[in-house]
Amino acid sequence: MADVAPFRALRYDQSKISSLTSVVTPPYDVINAQQQAEYYASAPYNIIRVELNKKRQSDSAKENRYTRSAQHFANWRAQGVLRRDREPAFYLSETTYTDAEGHQRVRRGFFTLLKVEDVSERKVLPHEKTFTVHKEDRFQLTKAVQANISPIFALYPDDDNQVMAALDAAREAEPIEDFVDPLGLPQKLYRISDGQACRRVQELMADKIIFIADGHHRYETAINYRNYMRSQMPQAGPQASFNYTMTYLCSMNDPGLTIFACHRLLPHLEGFAAEDFLPLARPYFDVQEISIHGRPDEVRRRITQALAEADARGNSLGLVSHESDTGYLLTLKPGVAESLGGPDMEGPLAKLDVVVLTSLVLEKLLGLDNAARDQEHTIQYLADMHDVLDKVRYGKARLAFLLNPTKVEQVQAIATAGLVMPRKATYFYPKVLTGLVINPLDPAEKVAGCPQ
Repeated sequence: MADVAPFRALRYDQSKISSLTSVVTPPYDVINAQQQAEYYASAPYNIIRVELNKKRQSDSAKENRYTRSAQHFANWRAQGVLRRDREPAFYLSETTYTDAEGHQRVRRGFFTLLKVEDVSERKVLPHEKTFTVHKEDRFQLTKAVQANISPIFALYPDDDNQVMAALDAAREAEPIEDFVDPLGLPQKLYRISDGQACRRVQELMADKIIFIADGHHRYETAINYRNYMRSQMPQAGPQASFNYTMTYLCSMNDPGLTIFACHRLLPHLEGFAAEDFLPLARPYFDVQEISIHGRPDEVRRRITQALAEADARGNSLGLVSHESDTGYLLTLKPGVAESLGGPDMEGPLAKLDVVVLTSLVLEKLLGLDNAARDQEHTIQYLADMHDVLDKVRYGKARLAFLLNPTKVEQVQAIATAGLVMPRKATYFYPKVLTGLVINPLDPAEKVAGCPQ
């Protein structure tokens, strides 16, 4: 089912830059304005200038952040700052990080081209809803730059680890990149250009369904861009470059695969606090107080432990409020989920805390419909509980709802059933770097096969 292909990546020529650390970034959608400015200042060739160029008041239809992105990209290629590998290859990535419990882990995956398939084909499956504004933004960038700057992060089932074993057996002895990224995480990148290994990986992937982990906006953009290019070049064949998109694939069984919770903050509920919300919630939830006094690490641990223990009893949420020095654990009462009904509570969706939060709390109790939730200023999404607690403590958010992480098997069950979770239902960690490898989308170029 999955059609993967090696590609000739564009990569930074390290003789032209101070370090890879200074030019790569996390994906655009986890970069705030302050971080954007810091990446701008870190190096003149930082990928932020292409991936997330700054807006200007003088922007027009002819001169805007997308045209500036395209100009930077073209200039860097002309100057040799970005050079294209001679042979098509898969690129094996290793990222070392520390998990929430303080354990060192390594996540392993590989960069490849993945054939773009309509969701209705059931070959590449999403699991969550997206924001309209993000999709339009990514489409405009792709049209202007004609390249995949940032990869989609996707998962595939592989109980016996056969794909990674085939890649390991053929990888070059030394990594082509070995550095510490801007977030302090050690990164290694290996190239696999052996033809036999390439064909073996294609064979192993051919019967697998792909599950999008991160980058739903980018995948929807890949579909839209493919359709757009087909209308512009109807004579192009199935191997035309725009029929594929750059993807980072990781096995669902990889021991380094981690999902964090993505918590919700409501910054604009002026005059509305926990004491106002709890009477609305009590008919549906059992409410238990949680002390939020003490050092931040202790508070985070206390809330995380309470949520984990409640998870065994049913759907559970944490609640903190700017006006209250007490936190709360909300556990859904028996039978409530069944009484809610509706398409958003079908089958495996009903087991997800984030669905209960969205359908019952945000929509039913607080009146935030889908249109309101599609606006970024209505709800903020953060994975770092320390950051969440700080924003609530200092009044940058009125309320915050805290969640248990969604499990990998839940992602698979939801996507397989053809259902979708609410926006930002998962936070896969670490994020896949932007700028480590880039895939140019020359409309006249065909996707290469495996080396002979």
